[in-house]
Parts: sequence; structure tokens; C-alpha cells
Amino acid sequence: MRILLRIAWRNLRKQKIKTLIVGIIMVVGIVVLVVGNSLMDSATAGIERSYTRNYTGHLIITGKHPGRLTLFGFQDLTAMERSVPHIPDYQEVLEYVRSLPYVEGVNPQITAGALVGMGDETLGVTQLFGIDPVQYRNMFPENIELLAGDFFQPGEEGVLLSQRLVERIESRQGITIQPGDKILLTGVSVQTGMRIREVPVSGIFRFLQSNPQLDMVSLLDADNARDLAGLVVGHTDAAELTEREQAFLGELDIDSLFTGLDSLFEESSSEQVLNIEDLFVTLEPEPAPASDCQEDTGAWHFLIIRLTDERYLGRAQADLAAFFEQQGIPAQTSNWLQGAGVTAELGYGIKNIFNGIVAVIAVVAVIIIMNTLVISVTERTAEIGTMRAIGAQKSFVWKMVLCETLLLTGIAGAVGLSIGGAILAALNVVGIEASNMFFEIIFGGPVLRPELSLSSVVMALAVVFVVGVVASSYPASIVMKMPPVKAMQSE
Repeated sequence: MRILLRIAWRNLRKQKIKTLIVGIIMVVGIVVLVVGNSLMDSATAGIERSYTRNYTGHLIITGKHPGRLTLFGFQDLTAMERSVPHIPDYQEVLEYVRSLPYVEGVNPQITAGALVGMGDETLGVTQLFGIDPVQYRNMFPENIELLAGDFFQPGEEGVLLSQRLVERIESRQGITIQPGDKILLTGVSVQTGMRIREVPVSGIFRFLQSNPQLDMVSLLDADNARDLAGLVVGHTDAAELTEREQAFLGELDIDSLFTGLDSLFEESSSEQVLNIEDLFVTLEPEPAPASDCQEDTGAWHFLIIRLTDERYLGRAQADLAAFFEQQGIPAQTSNWLQGAGVTAELGYGIKNIFNGIVAVIAVVAVIIIMNTLVISVTERTAEIGTMRAIGAQKSFVWKMVLCETLLLTGIAGAVGLSIGGAILAALNVVGIEASNMFFEIIFGGPVLRPELSLSSVVMALAVVFVVGVVASSYPASIVMKMPPVKAMQSE
């Protein structure tokens, strides 16, 4: 093996110009593959990180349903004809999810769309997320910036309006909305008809990591969201009474409700003095008993789950599916991409287009490398013929060509990876800023900081190695078939 490596190294040094040309082409190909694929991998990771940390979590539990259901509702032509299913047996599902050791947090959510009005005037349209304010902020603490007002408290009515919605209303209608104002939210659907709720504006906010679809989302208290979405209770079943309870209640006789009313009245004495103060004392409402803030276990459309590590995603889906089947609960799970909506799918589609562009550039580089290696080996026909004539076996020649290719690929790979890694390190420090919303969707945020991807390194080296072996072996096999004397006479 040492002899083959020494011969290979001598041949590469002997043909310095050809070796340099092939080496540079290989280096360029490796740099293109490493940098291009690392950029795409970083963008993909950025999109996933942005969505899972800021509003989708890793997994989303919903009621059983056909079609494409996202956190914004159904995303197809039948959206107006179907209502979003609630999660059946929510309390039981919640307890099971929290018992899983790899679950970091949960957040229940309701979705609804509504017209925004004030008085008799319609001001705009908003997408509503019905939330528990405590659980929502615990799940996504880094993505909400309050610009005015404050969050509504658990059990309170209120809505946090999107900054983009407020700005649009002010620019189009000339109406300024401030915390404390009351607005009308009107939900309309085929199933529930028209529902109107008057809700106080608790505050105005914006998502720090956002997109065009998320910009129109406002946050509403759960009770009003349920009413607008047509949710009354989370689960309704007929009460089952024991025989003793039925015997105690007896049969309900409607007529008996209206008999014996005379006993409710008795003749009063004229000597009795009416004390007006007693009336007011009687009419005073009794103070409401103080109650601790309890978790809202009413009807919810979604239960968003954040895992301690995304590596548990497959395990979590399998465990939840088994639990639903075992308990007979008509519920299902979807991943973050399915729940994120059209914008995330658009980002992935655009990313795939860029992946295609990188692939085309890589193919061009591969073709150039192959052609260069074919020419390089073909020009050595006479040399190979001479080696065959003086007794070199075909296997020896094969190994020699392979060693040259591996040696050249190794050197070019090391140089290419060094250059590619340096480029990516510089881009990571500087950052690639998204100049518009289009690139912000692709990058998964306002700034992309690419990192060297291990998969891109492995792929680049594998591609260049395979291309080198194939490109050098093909012309070598043709030379091997030629008689040594004829090969020696080739120019």
C-alpha cells in the first residue's frame, strides 16, 4: 500500500498543472455543496425553531377530524362548512400528557375568526386565539411584546389586539383604539350562525417572531372565544343515576309544580309596621365566596405540547396514539408543521426551490469534475500501456488510479471543507439579514446565522469521492482493454 501511495503522490506531483486544475474544481464543488446545503439546513432548523418556540410547540392534540386542520382552523375549501372539533375527555387527556416524562409544558387553545367593530361600524377582521393567559405566557414567554395595556387575568374578559390590526384600523378608518375601549367581536359560521360579544381591550401587542398570517392574530379570553367558536362545554354525556337516586327523585309531575301556591301567601296583620330599611337589607347581594384561581378545563380545540427534546417526537406520537386507542378517545396528534398553517408550508416550499437550485449547481460542478478526471486519465493512455507492457497487472493499475483519486479527493476535501467552514463561520458572526418578509419566512426569522452541517460535510465528501472513482475508473477500464502495444503508441 505504501508503494501505491508513493507512486500516486509522485504522479500527482509530476502532473502539477492537471492536478492543480482538477483539485481546484473539486475544492469549488465541495465548497458549493457544503455552504449551500449548510445554508438550507440552517434555514430549515431556523423555521422549525421559530415555530416550535413561539407558537406551535412540537405536537398538537386535536379532536379526530379529516382534512387539513391548523391552529388557524381548517385550511381548505370546506373551512366554512365545518367546525373545528374540540378535544374529547380533555381532563383525562391533560392528565396523561402531563404524566409523560419528556413533556416540558402544555398550552390549551381555541381558534375563531371574527369581525371587529365599534358601535355600528365594522373596522376589520382578526384571527382569534382563545387562551389561558398564564399557560400561554409560560409556553411562549419570549415572543410577546406588550406595547400598551396588560394581559387580562384568568377568569377576566379581555382581548389583546394585534399591533398590525390596530395600525390598519387607524390608517383606514382613522379610529385609534386604546386599552380600556370596548369593541364588538362578531363570529359568523354556517354551524353556529352569528355570535356577537362586547369585549374590553386589555392591551395591544406584537409577536417578536411573526409572519403575515400570525400578524393578524389577537388573543382573547377563553370564555368569549368559546362563545364565538360555538363551544358550550367540553364534553356532554347523559347523567347516569343509580336506582337509589332515581327512587329519591321520583317521577316529575308538572302539575304538582303549580298546586298548593296558596301556602306561599298568608294574611298579614294591619298592625304590622313596614320597615323600609329591612327591605334594603334584604336586597343587598351576599358577598361572593372567595375562590382560588383554578385551571380552566372547559372545551378546547387544541392542546399544544412542548417536549424537553425534539428527539422524543416519534415516541410521543406513538404513546399518545396508543393512549387514545386504549381509552377509546377520538383524538389525534399532528406535528408543528401541520399546525403552523399556510405560511410555514410556503416557507418549506420556497426552501425546497432553493434546494433545487443548489442541487443544479452541484450537478454542474460534478459534471465538470468528471470531465476533467476523464481527460486526465485518458491523456495517460501511453503511460498505462507502457506499465502494462513491462509487466504491471491490471489490478495494480486499478489500485494506482484509485489511490491517486483518493489522495486528490482527500486533499481537495480538506481544503474545501476549510474554506466552506470559514465562509459559514463568517456568515454566522455577521448574520444574513432578511431584507423583506419573503426572506424572513425562508430564514425562520429576521436574521439567518448559518452553521456547518455535518450532513452536508458527509454528503459533499461522499459525492466527490464517488464521482472521482467513477470518473477515473471509466477511462481506465477502456485503456485496460487496449493491447499494451497500441496503448503505448497513443498520443
